[in-house]
Amino acid sequence: MARFDNGQNKFVPLPIDLGPESDQVFLVLFGSGVRFRPSLSAVTATVGGADAQVLYAGAQGDFIGVDQLNLRLPRSLMGRGEIDVVLRVEGKTANKVTINIKSGLLQSQLRSLLMA
Repeated sequence: MARFDNGQNKFVPLPIDLGPESDQVFLVLFGSGVRFRPSLSAVTATVGGADAQVLYAGAQGDFIGVDQLNLRLPRSLMGRGEIDVVLRVEGKTANKVTINIKSGLLQSQLRSLLMA
């Protein structure tokens, strides 16, 4: 998820809200060259340096030649801002992707903490 920032003249990632502690958030990525891996364990991902569980890596299903990867985002990423997603398939590193993880604090909570 991204938007074009006219001031920076580039696309910037929109913040992903991890929600309350009870929520699970999944990042779905698309690419190619993943479906022929020998096993799911041959696919690893780190998000902001933290290991992310790869739940699926294979054919997307609707579009020929497009592969899909489903990652569970770790809760430890809360509030980290812009971070890199790094995928490895059979030891080969894919191009990194940058995402943005929203702060867990609401503006009103943040204001209260700053004024205390």
